[in-house]
Amino acid sequence: MNIVDCHQILGIQVGASQKEIKNAYRLLSLKYHPDRNKDNKDEERFKKIIEAYQQLRNAEKKKDKISESEVAAKYSDFWKKYDKDASEEFNFGSNFAEFRHEFGAKVTQDYEHNQEKESSPMSTHIILYGGLGAIALWIILSSILK
Repeated sequence: MNIVDCHQILGIQVGASQKEIKNAYRLLSLKYHPDRNKDNKDEERFKKIIEAYQQLRNAEKKKDKISESEVAAKYSDFWKKYDKDASEEFNFGSNFAEFRHEFGAKVTQDYEHNQEKESSPMSTHIILYGGLGAIALWIILSSILK
């Protein structure tokens, strides 16, 4: 059974979307299902509908599936771009000519990556005692409302 025959059995046009194919299959399978119809002619038609739908689904899956050789080729092309000898200098191009420090930072002083801003004792006390006050208030209110 070829693709054109499958489309004719399901009553749809060649090039129909997956949604249209699925809807046509559902309607026809309900109409010709052997549990609803006791006629042998309808049972044969039901089998043809199932076969046509499966072939169309498989054809669509094969069309969307990427072969392993294509994946391997794309993988090797990706790494060819980034595999360079250690002696070769990496060129950022004209857009990155201004880079002087890591991440393009133009700073006059040395800056370490783990350097933190010094916290003030005032903010530490507010956070600490504010949290303790909120917990104390919660304990008092929960004991009163019991």
